[in-house]
Amino acid sequence: MHPFGETVLAWRLARGLTQAELALAARIARPNLSAIERGDREVTLKTLRALALALDIRPGALVDGAMPDAGSRPLTRQSMERVARAAASDASLTNLRESVLSRRLGKALSARMKVAGAGPHPTTGSRERDRAYFLLRTSEEPQTLASLFTRVSEKLDRP
Repeated sequence: MHPFGETVLAWRLARGLTQAELALAARIARPNLSAIERGDREVTLKTLRALALALDIRPGALVDGAMPDAGSRPLTRQSMERVARAAASDASLTNLRESVLSRRLGKALSARMKVAGAGPHPTTGSRERDRAYFLLRTSEEPQTLASLFTRVSEKLDRP
């Protein structure tokens, strides 16, 4: 179970909305949405319903801390290898989930990749890296992430 604000943030990012867009759709002030996402502000039932409606999800999903990609099947070893290889070399993948994971992984590891002289995102800013890592952390199991990070690091360390 994830904190409420983190859940709202994950759903907003999964829907591709900015804070301003979600705030407008939910009819709440953007600074209030920012405070909700940071966990600095409690929400009323009215605000909960408005956020859920704007995100097109059940209010219970927000309350329960259900993440957008929750319930995804675990990745196979072959799938993790493809994702790691693509993240390390900027290769494209045909499987949508694998493609999204490799892009997020590449962005999250962009600083490491830049030092290694490889990788698809040498100019990724820290905010974009943080967002990619957050989305990875909220969509995948910790052991899957650890394995993916290890696999990419191994590929980058090879001559």
